[in-house]
Amino acid sequence: MKIEITSRNFELDEKIRAYTNEKIGSLEKYAAHRKDTVHAAVVLEEDVSGREDNRYVCDVVLAVPGTRLVAREGTVNMYAAVDIVEAKLRGQLVKHKEKRADGPRRGRFLSRWLGRSAGEPVTESGEIEL
Repeated sequence: MKIEITSRNFELDEKIRAYTNEKIGSLEKYAAHRKDTVHAAVVLEEDVSGREDNRYVCDVVLAVPGTRLVAREGTVNMYAAVDIVEAKLRGQLVKHKEKRADGPRRGRFLSRWLGRSAGEPVTESGEIEL
């Protein structure tokens, strides 16, 4: 997974960069796609509007093939904002993965319906060799 981290009105230090890489990077295990096709754009910003309750804002756009997942959260602490966004994206990825998952495999049903067991060899005409 490729992660791009930018900051606005905020001095980005190595601790917050490493923490964000660790949290957002842990989402790749929930991706239903190849890991190199998933990209994350993270924007960390300090909201200078004067509101104390959402001073730090974390905004993440996760691009998986076929869709874009977006999460945004503002809190008093930047680490808490990253945690909450990671939880939101995890839920979105799980839901996206369930939608993309194929139905149950029909091979076992088809074998039982045709009267074959799993290990029996089959001839070209479809008859079971005994």
